[in-house]
Amino acid sequence: MEKKYKKILGILAVLAVLLLVGLAVYYVGHQRESALNAQIRDLQIQLAHARIPMQTGTIRDSLPTVSQQAVEVDKTDYKKQLADRKLIKDLELQISQVKAENTMLRETIGKVRLEPVRPAADSLPTAADTLFAYHDQWVDFRLNTQDHTLDYAMRDSLKTYIDRIPKHKLLWWRWGTKGYRVHHVNFNPHSKILYSQTIIVK
Repeated sequence: MEKKYKKILGILAVLAVLLLVGLAVYYVGHQRESALNAQIRDLQIQLAHARIPMQTGTIRDSLPTVSQQAVEVDKTDYKKQLADRKLIKDLELQISQVKAENTMLRETIGKVRLEPVRPAADSLPTAADTLFAYHDQWVDFRLNTQDHTLDYAMRDSLKTYIDRIPKHKLLWWRWGTKGYRVHHVNFNPHSKILYSQTIIVK
């Protein structure tokens, strides 16, 4: 009977040792994983503050496009370090409602010829001409040289697509998510995208 108890105690001792070893391995692995996740999150925050390279292209022979990787950040990190709290509050939103954010800088540049504006279509330019104008689909300029004022109106048209980058590919099957890519199509030939940054809040 005593031998039986000793055997049971020996088995329990072995199981306890194995359990302790398992817990130690799990703890070390968990600590390493936590440290790695913290490093990844720090890198994502740094990336969100960095200038992400943009790939430019053209479709339909004339429409400029810009593509770049979106930055994915944890909602807690977004709330603590990236969210523009004042702007979000002014929009009457909660930070928890924000799923994505895009910041863009565009420049409109070009050269146009201003034509004199005369009351009669067949009248000739004179030194007394004081009104000059230009119009197309995207801009309107009206220059008055008499009072030195320039009235202008500028229009833009921009379309944005966000596509999921699959993590795995096999023939025509796609699964998992490696990240997200953003595509901007700029329809205004006078306008150029100088900077763009898209943050996906997870």
